[in-house]
Amino acid sequence: MRRAPSLQGGWTRRACLTAGLGLAGMLAGAGPSRAGTPGGLPGALTTAGGAWRLSFAEDFCDSAGFDSRWIKVTAGGDQHVTDRLPENVVAAACDLDLMLGHQDHPRRPFTGGYAKTRHFRQTYGYFECAMRIADEPGVNNAFWLVSHPDNERDGVMYELDIAEAKAPDKLNLAVHRWRPGPKWAEGHQVRLGVPLADAVHRYGLLWTPERLTFFFDDRQVWETDNPVAHSPAEIRLSNAVGAFAGVTDGDVRGAATRFDWVRVFRAL
Repeated sequence: MRRAPSLQGGWTRRACLTAGLGLAGMLAGAGPSRAGTPGGLPGALTTAGGAWRLSFAEDFCDSAGFDSRWIKVTAGGDQHVTDRLPENVVAAACDLDLMLGHQDHPRRPFTGGYAKTRHFRQTYGYFECAMRIADEPGVNNAFWLVSHPDNERDGVMYELDIAEAKAPDKLNLAVHRWRPGPKWAEGHQVRLGVPLADAVHRYGLLWTPERLTFFFDDRQVWETDNPVAHSPAEIRLSNAVGAFAGVTDGDVRGAATRFDWVRVFRAL
């Protein structure tokens, strides 16, 4: 058992709150200003060049309005032993915690959290989060995009796994086509060499019509062609205990996946 992380060490919220780093609400220029997400372009976009604008920014400081922007998802799963429950999704103190826990269930003895954007969807751009993974073996901590059935192009359902991070230092990245069949996927695994549960790290994806380029703390870690993702996607944040993430010690009480912020940019 390990406790939920505190905001100490590494790339913390304090590092985000240097002079001039306030951003506006969910959409650039919309709603009251809420500090928490960093200002300026991510390093990946500075390197890529071109003109960009912020299209989505969430720092989880407006906890009262969380449900108007996000859906707390109730879901089990075939590849893990976790029920994701709405009460495990906790937005407070300018953070989102996906709490891990236990329940009396013969097939899914663990509980976790899962949230997805209620209205926001976007095709192409740069998607980034600041996440501190749960300090637990056997937990998948995920930041991912999925096509929305209302807007799928040519009936293609796809998934982009920007980060499936697992303690101590494993990062899995993937592209999936779920339909039409046959199902197809391409993936890549990185051992980052740093304990991901010890600090907040940034996970990003530069998504263009031709390429998908994945980043960890502004460092490119994988690039591949984009044969499937050409319709608007929603953002998903989740965690789960499962064998594919490693061997759990059996006690996840007090542990959580923590998100400091999520932000998205669109090319002009």
